[in-house]
Amino acid sequence: MAYRGWFLGKKQQPQPSASPSGQVISTLPEYWDWVAEHSFHLRQSQPAVTDIYYRKLVITLISQLGSGGWRRILKLDAYNEATQTQYGFQFIKNAADLILVDISYGIAKRASQKASSKRLSSNVHIVVADFRRIPLRSASIDMSCSFGSIEHVSEYCEVFYEQARVVRDGGEVFVGVPNLLNFSLRALSMKILYMLGFMQQMTNPEKHFLKPQLRSLAKSLKLSNIVLSGYHLFPKQLRWLDLWIESRGRDTLRRSKVFLWLLKVFTLIELKYPFTRNFAEMIIVRCVKEWGQGREPQSLPSVEVGIIQRRQSI
Repeated sequence: MAYRGWFLGKKQQPQPSASPSGQVISTLPEYWDWVAEHSFHLRQSQPAVTDIYYRKLVITLISQLGSGGWRRILKLDAYNEATQTQYGFQFIKNAADLILVDISYGIAKRASQKASSKRLSSNVHIVVADFRRIPLRSASIDMSCSFGSIEHVSEYCEVFYEQARVVRDGGEVFVGVPNLLNFSLRALSMKILYMLGFMQQMTNPEKHFLKPQLRSLAKSLKLSNIVLSGYHLFPKQLRWLDLWIESRGRDTLRRSKVFLWLLKVFTLIELKYPFTRNFAEMIIVRCVKEWGQGREPQSLPSVEVGIIQRRQSI
């Protein structure tokens, strides 16, 4: 497995803060290394029942929206691959290469171990770097994707641009972010749980988006064939509960007929009635890069689309 240790582009250094254990953390790499050691999601020895459904929904949606047949795939952050969800590994077909870029050595190491256990070491290449400045050549990738990544930094516009920059002309870009219009009030739940100190072991504060914002970002980068959708209609609060119980070595929800019935019902609704994805946990944009000679954006889109960037701390 290609494994490189680069830390690049740390333009925003968070103010020092304390973890729930009292440890002082001053940089994003330190924070996510701490998460790698303490996240209950990363401690699971087997997939939670929601992991299986979540993975299936993402792969089904990407197969519907994308052209497929990608040989070189970039995915931002390796957190999913370090857990039992593992979206990225599902994209490896016909000897395709998957490149993962993550700021945390601890998370990258766990993702590497998961890839080895699945005998995918020769196809998975992990770069330890800050994805606000991706250390790859321009136009070197067939498809780039992120599923809940860019909202973790205030420079999400730069990250979107970086995802597009490394894709070849005619290649596809997928960006998934939290949905502000989620019917189960994900944004409010996140804020409350973070204030109570329950979320620090899984994630830092996240920005939630509306579909028009995501479309405007794609348009300002001169990307074409823009398609918007959503995924994971199942209430996020029940997803968190499932992960927490599974991490404690219990299978309470796995054996719960009511929980499994709810999971199946929400999954069927999401698959059968696409309009319901407007209110899912995540929204996603799929677009095609057709910059050609002289069509590359000359500036980042943050001012153009009127999205206020807020400095986030950990």
